[in-house]
Amino acid sequence: MKPCSRAVLSSTFYLQTIAVGPVAAKVSGSVKKLGQQYKDATLVLYNKVNLQPIAVKKPDENGNYQFLGLNTNLKTFIVAFDQKQQFNAVIQDNVVPK
Repeated sequence: MKPCSRAVLSSTFYLQTIAVGPVAAKVSGSVKKLGQQYKDATLVLYNKVNLQPIAVKKPDENGNYQFLGLNTNLKTFIVAFDQKQQFNAVIQDNVVPK
């Protein structure tokens, strides 16, 4: 067997650092399509600082969603994708957990 060396590469580029602070916040809302509650969507919560996803959710049967356990000083935005691909994605910017 031929010996080989393995180098450990830094993975900090792929990991996001989220400031530790109060973790008693949430983001909640509802998804609507043409004014009606809509459940066939996929919601992605992104960190605004590094543009990496924090969480992915689907709304409940009534179109409501919640992202729980977030820091109050986290700056985020949400992108909602229509699973049926009838409409373009919708972005809600400057979402602050409360």
